[in-house]
Amino acid sequence: MKAAIYHGKNDVRVEERDIPKIGSKDILVKNLYGGICGTDINIVKVGSEMGIRFGREFGHEMAGIVAEVGRDVVKDIHPGILVGVNPVTAKRVGRRWSLECGAFSQYVVVEDAELNVNFFKFDSDVSAKTAALMEPVSVGRHGAFSVNPQPHENIVVLGAGPIGLSAVGCLLAEDIKNVCVVDVDHWRLQKAAELGAKTINTAEENLSESLSKHFGEVDVYGKMVPDVDAFIDAAGASMLFERVLDIVKPHARIAVVAVYKQAIPVGLAQVMSKEVQIIGASGYTTEDILRAVEHLSNPQTKLDTLITHVFKLDEVQQAFEVAIDARETVKVLIELHQQ
Repeated sequence: MKAAIYHGKNDVRVEERDIPKIGSKDILVKNLYGGICGTDINIVKVGSEMGIRFGREFGHEMAGIVAEVGRDVVKDIHPGILVGVNPVTAKRVGRRWSLECGAFSQYVVVEDAELNVNFFKFDSDVSAKTAALMEPVSVGRHGAFSVNPQPHENIVVLGAGPIGLSAVGCLLAEDIKNVCVVDVDHWRLQKAAELGAKTINTAEENLSESLSKHFGEVDVYGKMVPDVDAFIDAAGASMLFERVLDIVKPHARIAVVAVYKQAIPVGLAQVMSKEVQIIGASGYTTEDILRAVEHLSNPQTKLDTLITHVFKLDEVQQAFEVAIDARETVKVLIELHQQ
């Protein structure tokens, strides 16, 4: 088989590898599409081994068809089924090396295979490209619902990247209709609007004033602030986070999904006096994945519009260059086998 191999800074090469053998409890998945994640981008851009070792297969967003089934795997699993793979549970090594799961390899083994544990089934009418969004949509869903949003509440998503837009799609799909997305990229904000969200471009608009126009205001100690119940931080922008803390209302919740590369100042006086909850959100649960499968299987969610570029496996280096450049991109996919 062919596989994309990580060799260091901006160095990804396609090489020949043996198709992996399966054990009696495993399945072999013929990968059809693999997605480039922001984590992959950061590692390749810097050239570190923080999660992906040099000379290894890598990638962790994938969908394909079952090619081979071990004799001890549950009998209702058979070749030809379209599946998404949970990279955290797909290998016995677990989360530590989940980024090396092999999403950019033509075949990957799911060890100790168990349906709805480490692989998830899609109906045949769902495209493999759409199914490849399962992992990032699960991350977005986990972040969005870590603040326990309610249908009547006003929710703001910071950042219109793949995770922020995934959070938006899941919120809207689960009847949380008052959703606003904040970013500085007009093109990505158009994507948010296509999903059905309100938008604010903070390069052109005042955050507090624009949120108040969308959701109204509440009086907090004599100061009017936007009536926002929860913020989902998928941006990782320290100045934006500081602005949010300044305008947050009492008892609001803030979920931090973004990866902050540096420490930022947090106004704990605001957190204390307003009893604000700041919640970390990392990864996903089985419930998140099942919901992601459900939403991706429903074309009305429009989540497949997050796919903006598809490259052949032999073009993987170019694909990473486009993903790193990040102009008019959301999700870049690698096609592992010609359809």
